[in-house]
Formats: sequence, C-alpha cells, structure tokens
Amino acid sequence: MAEHNASPDAEFKVPEWINTALIQKALQKSEEGNLQVQDISVEMGTAPGDNYSSSIYRVRATLSDGSPRSYLVKGPPPGVMGETTAQLGAFRVENLMLSDIVPQVEALLEEAAPGRFPPFAARCPLYGSHPVEFLVLQDLAPAGFKMADRKRGLDLRHSLLALQNLARYHAGSHALLRRKPQLREELPPHWLEKADEGAKQFLENMIQMAADACRSWPGYEEYAILLERYKLVAMETGKVCARPKPGAFNVIAHADFWVNNMMFQYEDGYPQPQGYRMVDFQGCTVSSPSLDLLYFFNTSVTDDVSARHQKLLLQEYHSTLEETLRLLRLEAPSYETLLKDLDAHGPFALMGTLNVIPFVRAQRAVDLEASLTTGGNGLAYLYEDPAVKKWMQRVLPEYKRKEWLDS
Repeated sequence: MAEHNASPDAEFKVPEWINTALIQKALQKSEEGNLQVQDISVEMGTAPGDNYSSSIYRVRATLSDGSPRSYLVKGPPPGVMGETTAQLGAFRVENLMLSDIVPQVEALLEEAAPGRFPPFAARCPLYGSHPVEFLVLQDLAPAGFKMADRKRGLDLRHSLLALQNLARYHAGSHALLRRKPQLREELPPHWLEKADEGAKQFLENMIQMAADACRSWPGYEEYAILLERYKLVAMETGKVCARPKPGAFNVIAHADFWVNNMMFQYEDGYPQPQGYRMVDFQGCTVSSPSLDLLYFFNTSVTDDVSARHQKLLLQEYHSTLEETLRLLRLEAPSYETLLKDLDAHGPFALMGTLNVIPFVRAQRAVDLEASLTTGGNGLAYLYEDPAVKKWMQRVLPEYKRKEWLDS
C-alpha cells in the first residue's frame, strides 16, 4: 500500500500523521464495504489568508476498485494560533457540532418537512487527538462547492442564499435547544469568555490603530476619540453581548459567520450559486442570532450590499426564520424584536469591522502568526488600504448614529 505524495507544486511538508492508514479509517467510518485505500496525494486545502484557526489539507485517495475519494483534513495551525485553538477546545466543539448537533438539527427539519431542506454542512467521519487533534471532513469541492472572494465580499444573491440558510439553521437549532436544554451546558461559552490577556491586547491594539488612522483622515478626527474610549471597554462589552439572555430567543450561533466560513455550489452555465454549506463550526455557542447577523453584515458583504440592501436581507432572514419555525410548530420573534436585538448587540458590528475587515479586505497578505506574537503591533498599514479605508469611513458614521460607539 503506497503512502502519500505531496502535490508537485507544494511548498510545504505533509505531516507524517496524514497517511493512508488515517484515510482508510475515515473511509471505513463513512462507507460500508471492503474497499481499501491504495494511495493518496496531499496538498494545501486553502490559500494563504483564507483560514486562521486550522491548517487544512486536501487529500485525494485512490481506492482498490480504482474509484477516487477526496477529504479535507484539519489540524492545528502552528505557533500562537495553535495554542489558542487548543485552549478554546475548538476541534472538540467542531466534532460535536458536525457529528452530533448539526445532524440532529437536520433531522428535526426533515421530520417537519421531508425532502425540503438540504444539509447545512459537510460530514465529519473521523475525529482524533493523537498525535494532534484533527478532523477528517467530506470534501465539498468535487460537488461544485467553492469559497467566494473574501476581498470583494458577497453580492446580493450570495447574501440572500447565506441568510436563508442561516435562518433555517437558527430555527432548527432553537427547536433542538427546546427539546434538549442540556446542550446549553455541552457547548462552551463564546470564545471571548476564555480570551487571555494576549487576545485582549491584540483587540485593543487593533482599535488603537483604527483610532490613529481616523486621526489622520480629514473629517474623522472625532472617531479617534470615540474609538479610544470604546477600547477601554471593548472586551467586557463583547462578553456581555455574547452571553445568552434568559427568556430571550436563543439559538446555537455559528459565532464565526463570515464569507470564508461558507461555500457556494455552482453548476456549469450558471454564474449564480445553486447550493450552500456552512463550514468551520469551531466557535459555536448558545446565544442570540444577532451575533451571526451582525458579524456577517460587518465582515462579508460588498459595499453596495452593506449600504443599500441590509433591510431587504434582514426581512428575508426573518421571513425564512418565521416560516421554518412555523413548520416546527414554534413561534418566531417579531421583526421589530429582531431589530431591537440587533441594536442591543451593536458591539459585535464593531468586532467585525475592527478585528476582521482589515485582514479580509486588504490587498496585502497578512502574516497573522507574526502579528499575534507582537499583539497586533505593526498592522497600522492595513487601515491605509483603499478597500479597508473606504469601509471604515462609510460605517463609522453609521455606528455613531446608532450609538454603538458610546462607551
């Protein structure tokens, strides 16, 4: 039985633990029969800057009957980010979500409306903890799924598809929480609750660099003062926002719902997406649906969608949520209640803008690992990137109007 071969243009070393035995085990978990893995080839599964919380490898296997299989293998990233991922128990959470909770959500929806709802995520046939924590996942690429361009953001059609699926997932997870309230204890609190001093310093440094940039932009000097005040309470305010409120409409939030954590399916001859899946369930937590909505709007859409179509998208999200909960014989919060909840969770819009937008919109690639070791110092150049600057200068007046910058 052959071992693995790296792709010919690969500039990385394949971890020794990614081998034919690992893929054979995943195959046996996901399929019946006696097929054997003959050989595998391994390449990086994402481009630089597309994923920060894992190292992802695409493994293509040839089986004993000559048929192909393709998997994604997720392992911890190197350095500080890997230590953070381990501290948060991210791989354990994702395994729980993909192997147990998401299938239960899908089963509830299937019971309510047979054949109506597609899956929310790829399957996870294998999880392990030796020699490192890892997940082996179904590779969605052969079925025509791929990521959108994070630097451009999602247009209206892509955004509608993402929020329709998010609403169905939120509805199903809310129904599951009502049936199994013990899940509130099995899922961890939001990662902000576990954030160490280094994470706090990184966030504060990003806010300070944004304030310094505002001070250099004519007409934006007042935002420098507002941001510096917000910096003093940012971490604690974020924690309060993320906590589930007793008696409120809570869901199992994805909690990292941005463009790089979703895949769209395309068919030949159709430029618009026909299918959708969520990926990267490492940060899931019980909380308000507003966490996912605000994070999405403030990290993942085009400038045009952000400026002109948020109301339409929120109405579509709410109507889909309402319709899905009706099938589940449950009641949705009113649209007005949703808007009030979004406003109450406004600091999460700031989290997205200040902690994500500089990395995803800037044309220059960022070495996040090096940035983490310096607490984010040295990243001021990101705020002079034209795309980042344009986004900041458009949303800051809106945040001020909504009083999200008040501290």
